[in-house]
Amino acid sequence: MSALYDVNEEKKYVYVKKLDCTNCGRTIEDLRVLNSKLRRMEPDADLRPRFHYIDTLKYGVTSCPCCGFSSLTKNFENLTQLQKRYLVDKVSSHFYEREPFKGEVMDYESAIQMYRLAFLCAMSMELKTSEQAYICLQLSWLLRGSIEEKEAEPEGLPEEEKKQLKEQEERYYRQAYDGLSQALLEEDFPICGMDEGTFEYMLAVLSFHFKEYDSAVKYCGNVVQNRSVSAKLKDKALMLKDEILAAKKEGEE
Repeated sequence: MSALYDVNEEKKYVYVKKLDCTNCGRTIEDLRVLNSKLRRMEPDADLRPRFHYIDTLKYGVTSCPCCGFSSLTKNFENLTQLQKRYLVDKVSSHFYEREPFKGEVMDYESAIQMYRLAFLCAMSMELKTSEQAYICLQLSWLLRGSIEEKEAEPEGLPEEEKKQLKEQEERYYRQAYDGLSQALLEEDFPICGMDEGTFEYMLAVLSFHFKEYDSAVKYCGNVVQNRSVSAKLKDKALMLKDEILAAKKEGEE
């Protein structure tokens, strides 16, 4: 198995944190990442983060096994009274308490289920479009990571299972793209913690993926013309624009 998915290595980068659920008040345990130990790798084209020996995305959601409240970890302690009422009405009242997660490291299947519950909670609390869309984007990244992990195993990944995972990845990717495109029109920066240049570069990559070439070229142009964008990101946008135009030309021939 690839060192990237070595469980013994991954254990060195996580720890258990006890905290009280912001919604129900029960004490829970959550696996967290030791950020100071992380060794960054080159991200994917769509800015999916990568690190040596650990996929930090698996640890990005905190989920209460008692009431069902789940959210991106950075937002777990920020809950208004109105959001609590929404959660009780739409989530907790229908949630059956489950066994707490007891693994030493988070597996993809469990992480994906927690993110799905976080997406349900985000919709129930009527969070901003960008916040809901970003959870979808991370879900698509997790499904991509799950495929990579399974393909790295000696027995490989059966084609039918791969097809199902890819379909799920694509579905969440589309939801993310639609939501983030809408957020660009409705919300102020930073959006999802990103400045305007980074956000539009990511949208260019997503547009390119869905063969919306004109939109992709427009986003690249905006990045290049943005005076606050770094030279490195502008170069990446220019290279991406060349790829987009080549693909568009090929599709027209």
